[in-house]
Amino acid sequence: MKSLKSYKRITVKIGSALLVDRATGLKRDWLTSLADDIAVLANAGAEVLVVSSGAIALGRTILGLGKRGQPVSLQA
Repeated sequence: MKSLKSYKRITVKIGSALLVDRATGLKRDWLTSLADDIAVLANAGAEVLVVSSGAIALGRTILGLGKRGQPVSLQA
């Protein structure tokens, strides 16, 4: 298996279960650790793209909207 450092471009997808704790909100310690790992890859010359499906889940938590089922307006 190739080392991640050997790739030129790496995409990291973060799902809502990894990004948000329903009780406490954003998983800051985990996200800080991920940022440190991404910095190592970037410093080694890799282009790192981070995408998240957790943005809506995090926003719902911050806004106090709770679980899914309640509509959230989308803007294009």
